[in-house]
Amino acid sequence: MSCRLIDSALTIWQSGVNAVLPEKLIETRLAFSGEPTGSAVVTLCGEAFPLPAAGRVIVVGMGKASGAMAAGAEKALAPLIEAGRLSGWVNLPANALTPLRVVYAHAGRPAGLNEPTEEGVAGTREIARLIGSAGADDLILALISGGGSALAPLPIPEITLEKKALVTRLLSGSGANIVELNTVRKQLSEIKGGGMRRMARGRRLVALILSDVLGDPLDVIASGATAADTATPADALEVLSRFGLSGRADLADVVAALETRASGFIPDPMTGAGYENHRNLIVGNNRTAVDAALRRAEELGFHAVGESAPRSEGDVGGVARRLIAALETESAAGTPAALISGGEPTVTLAPPEIRGAGGRNTQLVLLALIEALRHRERFPARFAFLSGGTDGEDGPTDAAGAYFDETFVDDPPISREEFRTAAEEAARRNDSYTFFKKYGGLLTCGATGTNVCDLRVLLAASKLAE
Repeated sequence: MSCRLIDSALTIWQSGVNAVLPEKLIETRLAFSGEPTGSAVVTLCGEAFPLPAAGRVIVVGMGKASGAMAAGAEKALAPLIEAGRLSGWVNLPANALTPLRVVYAHAGRPAGLNEPTEEGVAGTREIARLIGSAGADDLILALISGGGSALAPLPIPEITLEKKALVTRLLSGSGANIVELNTVRKQLSEIKGGGMRRMARGRRLVALILSDVLGDPLDVIASGATAADTATPADALEVLSRFGLSGRADLADVVAALETRASGFIPDPMTGAGYENHRNLIVGNNRTAVDAALRRAEELGFHAVGESAPRSEGDVGGVARRLIAALETESAAGTPAALISGGEPTVTLAPPEIRGAGGRNTQLVLLALIEALRHRERFPARFAFLSGGTDGEDGPTDAAGAYFDETFVDDPPISREEFRTAAEEAARRNDSYTFFKKYGGLLTCGATGTNVCDLRVLLAASKLAE
């Protein structure tokens, strides 16, 4: 499938991902000055935090990028390591383990399983212990990124970890978006929904956040561990009811726990006494990746336009149709055009008995391919369509996403009718990964160590500028 447009699309996509690699982001936003064994200053995103001679920096983190973020912190704060004043613990996926000097990298879940595990619980207990050990002179540095919800589980006492995982699976399978998922998950957790911030009350806490949620809502990213919770137990009950889950017998204890908590709920605004020295700082997001991809597309000679969705985009089919329409508009001028977009659609899963393998990016590309097979006239003579998760993972697969171009449509590997039928059947069964693995077009790059939602690159040209 290799051609110049596809090669350009891959280059542009990679440039977007490179712009949000967490180690470099943290290195450029974190600085140390002063005496390694005496009074010093730690500067975070331009804000100075004095570190008395007796003070330590305690690093805690959770998320797919937390290991690389910790590596950046260790480089920026290297003098404190030599003085024995920096330590920590981060929970991250097994396939994202990062060599670190003093911060312990703990595998909170296996690769490809975006669900809480007992290993994750054990690591979260250690994070809670470290926060509790901080003194008045210490600085807690929380490194938070996408995937933190599954990587830092600490269920409320009324339910088991297995029951919390069941709730997540059922909501995901029903098409719940990230906001709806986190509304429920954080009400069932001791650390999410502001739990880490409550643990750090009366201490100094600064969270550096790599946002994987569109619009950067602090109470949603990694289920808002360091942010005041704007949702309530009643909101969680409403989400379960909306998706038809509140009456399930196997969720009776979950519903009962939420009802009990809702009846006596008193919100903690997390302001005032004990919270004065807490900060939440965004260090990178989907817009960062889109902007970098736009710059690279322009360098390659394309007229580039881009957008980063401010909120969940809704059904993946609607997103595919919208992107195709936008590509039509941008290519009408006849000059090489690039449409860069960032977002996160939702996928309603097929029943388990027929469901195949794939994620939202491969499903998006597959639906666009079907549209091209049905209505070739809607697409430019030459084009490329690519969509990939910036974390390198698309659902429970080893692919980041997929891509195709005009040759895949005009000269398919089997007869056009058979190809279209195979694509439609794969889409019906959510088996997009298997389809692209068989016929070509999988975007595989391995775990990137970052996570800022999805990045799409659509190109159109009759002739590229030299």
